[in-house]
Amino acid sequence: MPVSGTKPRKRLTREESRAQTRATLIAVGRRHFLRYGLGGAVAEKIAEDAGYSRGALYSNFDGKEELFVAVIHEEQARHLNFFRSLLEEEPSGKKRLNKMRDAIADLMTDHDWIVLRAEFEVGALRSERIRQSFVEVHRQQLRDGGELVRDLLRSPEVTSRLKPDDFITVVINLAHGLAVTQRILGTELSQKSTRSLVQSLFDHLISSA
Repeated sequence: MPVSGTKPRKRLTREESRAQTRATLIAVGRRHFLRYGLGGAVAEKIAEDAGYSRGALYSNFDGKEELFVAVIHEEQARHLNFFRSLLEEEPSGKKRLNKMRDAIADLMTDHDWIVLRAEFEVGALRSERIRQSFVEVHRQQLRDGGELVRDLLRSPEVTSRLKPDDFITVVINLAHGLAVTQRILGTELSQKSTRSLVQSLFDHLISSA
């Protein structure tokens, strides 16, 4: 009769182990950047809290700036996947538009994203390297966001006052600026009011019959 027991864990390949290490460093780095900011976060402390040596971090990333950009890229990919799945689930043009409107309002008023985006902007103003990364992310946002808007506009029910890329530029930057101000003002400008203003901006630029 065979002896029961747990199955031996599969040995990770070199690529799998590296991917796991990077994922853990990105997750822990995200928490540190949210708490301490890009300037206040310390690469060695991130590595320690992730359970790795300083060398492990520097063998995967060329310092905390590159790790921060990796955090931003992961956030962008997660947002894009969410928006795509949102549109795929709904056949109605009008309902798809409403879902996109609400999802954008939720994202633009999400505390974590507000802080990370603001840190990214400040970093881009201070570091040429981060500025270049910001430009790349912005261009990718235009491509991905423009694709989503063009998908919405395939429905005869939906019309836009702006070209898809211009729509994305306006919504992302104006809504984010408003959300940052809300976080600074606090109760003087509530999160609920800010979310409503983002929705109003969306409705002014794109609508359904």
